Amino acid sequence: MEKLVSIIILNYNQYHYTLDCLRSLQNQTYYNFEIYILDNGSKYNLYSNFKKELEEFKSFLKIKLIRSNINLYFVAGNNKIIKMVNGDYICLLNYDVIVNPDFIEKMVAFLETHPDAGMITPKIKVYKDKNILWNTGAFLNFRSAIIIGNRGYLEYDPLNKKYNKIETIGFTPGTAVFINKKVVEDIGLMDEIFFMYHEDPDWNLRAQMKSYKSYYVPTTTVYHNIKRTMNEKRMIFNHYFFTRNSQILVWKHAKFTDIMIFYYIFWIMNLGIIISYFISKKFNYIIIRFNSIWQGFRIGLKRRTNRSCRKYMISDFNYIKKIQKF
Repeated sequence: MEKLVSIIILNYNQYHYTLDCLRSLQNQTYYNFEIYILDNGSKYNLYSNFKKELEEFKSFLKIKLIRSNINLYFVAGNNKIIKMVNGDYICLLNYDVIVNPDFIEKMVAFLETHPDAGMITPKIKVYKDKNILWNTGAFLNFRSAIIIGNRGYLEYDPLNKKYNKIETIGFTPGTAVFINKKVVEDIGLMDEIFFMYHEDPDWNLRAQMKSYKSYYVPTTTVYHNIKRTMNEKRMIFNHYFFTRNSQILVWKHAKFTDIMIFYYIFWIMNLGIIISYFISKKFNYIIIRFNSIWQGFRIGLKRRTNRSCRKYMISDFNYIKKIQKF
């Protein structure tokens, strides 16, 4: 009998993308799967519309919709659902991802034959231009201010000739990742201290410390419906997390020499950004940047996790809400 796969999708005010994702899941060659959707604090009218639209899939898919009245963000939202699922294998899938019909089949086949696999990810391309790669296995560089990277990012590959080898990688991006539930039981849930961004390399590294491997498995492809441009408000919001969380990740996993090199480059980069904000008279942005640096440093230095600094998490959660209204 086919093992049960539990797919987790978080929806936040973007249900049209989520519906497209579900339509691609209708055509799977693997049949034993369930879908859990967390509506992560969407506006109520959008949630109501989404709930009605889900009627379209009742005959084809096993879907359970859970509503959160507040935005739990990526990590806490997925953790909430991981605790509920019944599957032998768990798949975290972004709401804006379109999958090939053999997606689940190929991922499960690999996990079945590779008991050393902690987390695996397929080839990821850009949905709006399927000749463009998005991610072919993410990597880490602790001696850089930007410590995570997507291999193959925006490379042109019209004939699908690049990165077709199965191999171990630095970490699997949270865009589309499969994990054996037994691995989750062994290493624990994602660390909610991250809220969003950098939680995926942390989760992978914790699995690797337990001798599991992270694999890139290009036997199937998914397509990420990314936005090529981002408004300034969203950019500041994202930069807050990247600045904060890169420090937390470095302190948790890097060697002392790597930490020193990271901070040398990190401060040069941030000094340039702060000066540019000052020249542009964007003083609110300077405050946000300093807050992200301070929060990441004090949490990272003490190797805090969501289990050891609830107070910091609550204050950060409230501050993040303010940034979103900024």
